[in-house]
Amino acid sequence: MSDYLPLEKLFYSDTSPDREERVSEEAEHRLDNPSTFRTGIETQTGELFLATPRELSVLNEKMLRVERKVSRLWRDLPGIAQWAYVRNLIMDEIVSTNEMEGVHSSRRQIEEALESAEAKRPTKEAKLFREFASLYLELTNVHRVYPQTPADIRSIYDKVVAGAINEGDLPDGALFRTEPVEVKSASQRTLHKGVFPEARIREMINQMIRLVESPEMPQVYAAIVSHFLFEYIHPFYDGNGRTGRYLLALYLSEPLSKPTVLSLSRVIAENKGKYYKAFDATERPKNRAEATFFVMQIMELIRLAQDSLIDDLELKKVQLDEARARIKGLASQHGFAETAMTALFMMAQTYLFGAFPEVPLQDVAVHAEVSVQTARKYLKDLEEGGLVAIVSKRPLKFTLSDAAVKDLELPITA
Repeated sequence: MSDYLPLEKLFYSDTSPDREERVSEEAEHRLDNPSTFRTGIETQTGELFLATPRELSVLNEKMLRVERKVSRLWRDLPGIAQWAYVRNLIMDEIVSTNEMEGVHSSRRQIEEALESAEAKRPTKEAKLFREFASLYLELTNVHRVYPQTPADIRSIYDKVVAGAINEGDLPDGALFRTEPVEVKSASQRTLHKGVFPEARIREMINQMIRLVESPEMPQVYAAIVSHFLFEYIHPFYDGNGRTGRYLLALYLSEPLSKPTVLSLSRVIAENKGKYYKAFDATERPKNRAEATFFVMQIMELIRLAQDSLIDDLELKKVQLDEARARIKGLASQHGFAETAMTALFMMAQTYLFGAFPEVPLQDVAVHAEVSVQTARKYLKDLEEGGLVAIVSKRPLKFTLSDAAVKDLELPITA
C-alpha cells in the first residue's frame, strides 16, 4: 500500500478538529518542496503541480527499465516484421480511441486509410480516417515535430476528426469553441466544465505547448501532465479525447519506443474506468490540482502496454525464427530460388506480425529488389508449389496457403 496519499484522503482520514489547517499545510509543503515540478498554470483548484514521492520514482525506473527490453526486442525484428507490426498497432490504436468516443471504425477501414495515406493518393473509399491514419504514420517518422502554436493544435484536430464528426460540433471560433461546455455522466451529473472563453483557451493551449517543450521537467512527466491539461481545457465541442490521446502519443514518441507509444490507446480503452478516475482525482478541489496521481496512473497503463508487448513480441519472434529455419528446408526440398524464399519469408513476417496476411505484388518486388515481372515469376513458382495463394487480383495480392502455414508451423488465425 502506498504511503503517499491524495490530499483528499488525508483530509477524510483525519478526525482532528484542525484537519483543514493540517491538510492545507501539507498541500503547501508539497507545492513548495524543492523536488516538486511546478507548472505555473492556474486551474480552478490551484496551480497544477507534480510532486515526486518515492512511489513515482520507483514506477518511473521500472517503466524505463522495461522499456529497454521492449526496445531490444524491437531492434531484433526484421524490417518487414517491424512495419507490419506498426501498421497493426496503428489500426488497433485508431479503432480503440474512436470506440471510446462512440465512433465506429473497423481495422479494414483503417488499413485502407493507411494505404491511401502511404500512397498519397486519396480514394473515395479510404477518405474516412485517412487524415487520422496519416497522423499516426507520422509518429514513426524520426523527423516528426511538435505543434508550436494553437493553430498547429487546431490543424491536428482537423485531421483527427476529418469526416467523423457532426458539422454542428465543429469549432465556431477563430481556432476553438466560443461557447461553454460541460462533460456530463450518464446520469447527467456535471463531471467537468471546459475552460472559457476562447481567449483563455488559447492562453492555456500556449501554456501546454511551453510545458511540453520545457527542459525543467522530464519528457515523460511533461507529456502526461500536458495530456491532463489538454483534456482539462477541453478546447473543442467534440473530438477532445481522440485529439488528446494522439497528442499524448506524439509527446511520448521521443522518450519511448514506437511499439509502446502505439499501444497506449488500446490499453486506455481496456482500462477506461481507471483512466477517467485519474482525471477526476486531479480535479477534485481538496486535491489542490496535484497531478501526481494522474501521472502515476498513466505510467501504470504504459507498464501494462509494455508487458503486453513483451509477451507478444517474444512469442512471435520465436515463431518467426522457427519459420525461417523451415523456409530454408523448403528451399532445399523444392529447389526454389533465393528470391522466391525472400518472398516467402516476407509473407511469413506479414502473416505473424500484421493485421492482415496479404502482401501486394509491388511490395514483394520492392523488398526483393527485383522488377514486378520478376517478382511475379517467383511468386508463380511458389503458387504452383502450393505455398502461396492469390487473394486479390486488383491490386494483385498474395498470402501464405494453408499448406504453407502448416509446413511453417505458424499459428492458425480465424
